[in-house]
Amino acid sequence: MMLSNVEEEDLEEEAIDSRKASLKAARGPLLSIGATILFAISSEMTALSSKDGIPGFQLMFFLRLSQILVLLVCFLIFRPKLIGENKHQNGLLFLETVVNNVATTLMYLSFTYASPGIAFGIIQGSMPLFTACLGFIFLKEKIGLIPCCGILISIIGVILVSIGMAKHAVGPTNTMVVSILLPLAAAFSKGPDMVLSRAIIKDMSGITMLLYITIPGTVAQLILTYSFETPVWVMSAKTAWYIAGLGLSQAVAMLFFLGVMKVEKAAIAVALRALVIPLTILLDYLILSKVPNAIKWGGLSLVILGTLGLGIYTWWEHHQEEKRKTLLKKMDFPQLIDDTK
Repeated sequence: MMLSNVEEEDLEEEAIDSRKASLKAARGPLLSIGATILFAISSEMTALSSKDGIPGFQLMFFLRLSQILVLLVCFLIFRPKLIGENKHQNGLLFLETVVNNVATTLMYLSFTYASPGIAFGIIQGSMPLFTACLGFIFLKEKIGLIPCCGILISIIGVILVSIGMAKHAVGPTNTMVVSILLPLAAAFSKGPDMVLSRAIIKDMSGITMLLYITIPGTVAQLILTYSFETPVWVMSAKTAWYIAGLGLSQAVAMLFFLGVMKVEKAAIAVALRALVIPLTILLDYLILSKVPNAIKWGGLSLVILGTLGLGIYTWWEHHQEEKRKTLLKKMDFPQLIDDTK
């Protein structure tokens, strides 16, 4: 049975609309994959940079400084607004600058003064929970049953990975109080950081937000470097390239992640970020020759299962919403489309 030209055009239009809906629905997961890869690369650059004896706070200073250079290039290209449209936006921007830099410092202190394995598990395992609770309170963002299950599976996997790391990382000088309280403080501060980012990124460029965070953060890290460490300013060309790669990968990863925050709920964005764990361990094996033990393999499997399940469900949910909007648009019900936002 032959189709008429009109029917063929209608089918072709429906196929194009379906592809557009699929791509639009996949924005969050695809941006998250890009951010994940770059976050994993930056972690390897950090490990390689620290091998040359660069102190931790100074490494953070170099990271912030190189991020500024990357963001300035982005600013010259895209020319975003440098201030918010009202006092509320500017207040949130100032608060995010303080919270982000405090959270970053606490996270670094957790890995320095606590057991890295335990700290890793507490921070990555607690962040989705804290973010989901704060997102529900301040942003009115509700998380469904299936995403909650995906987040829970990922958290269990992170804990198992951390146990595997802790078996090799716990030293005699670590105290249980420090190993728990510092990571908890870092995770608790990261929750507000994610929620503030989600609130700001809806109405403001990520480049502007990162500039506000990075400039005072650079000054703060330089002060901490001279207060607690002996800085090393002479380094090999190879280490300098590692530091440059660290700054570039972190800056672009944050821009990608803020893109995820723009289209996904805060807790979903944080949970999707857990995929950085297996990718980092894979790069550890390929670059640093660190072989995962059996507990790590089990945890990695759960992290991948939970994160991929969450990503697929997130795509499907957005895809259904895009199809519904397309149908309402064809039926000429624009007021119902507005209600779905």
